[in-house]
Amino acid sequence: MASDLSSEDESLPGAATMATELPISIVRYGIAKELRLYRDRLVTIAYEEGEETAFYFDSIKRLVLMPGEHIPSKLILMLDLTDGNTIIVAEGMSNVKDFRKLLARLTETQPDVALDPPDMDEQLRQALEIRRRSNYGCYAFVLATFLVTIGVIWLLYIIVGFIGNIHH
Repeated sequence: MASDLSSEDESLPGAATMATELPISIVRYGIAKELRLYRDRLVTIAYEEGEETAFYFDSIKRLVLMPGEHIPSKLILMLDLTDGNTIIVAEGMSNVKDFRKLLARLTETQPDVALDPPDMDEQLRQALEIRRRSNYGCYAFVLATFLVTIGVIWLLYIIVGFIGNIHH
């Protein structure tokens, strides 16, 4: 069952314990957003909105990871809950490197939580590789554009110099 928790609200049972418990893994993504993995729960924190939501593993059936609709490298993390509901936990997450670390710790601490796709770590490794290649392609395009621009300017300089020598 998902519930909002505030570590500052001492009236909640266990709130003082939750405030002092250290997360096993943290993934920062977006602007002021975090996923925190604890032994018994996955917590999302949106600092700008002041929201903290905990999802306890006894109510999580499956962790689902999908590529973003318009930008595949911005991942969507969803939870299939035991009550049949599906909740979007993180949308637009691009911190694949830290999420892979969180995933490794999750499989150690919560082996009963199913992953979709089952080879999620391999899918994430491939997403990192694709993003790296895409970045190299962008860098190559910028470099090629710069070199072509310099070449065109140099060619214009030669043509203007040649035309100037003909008239004198």
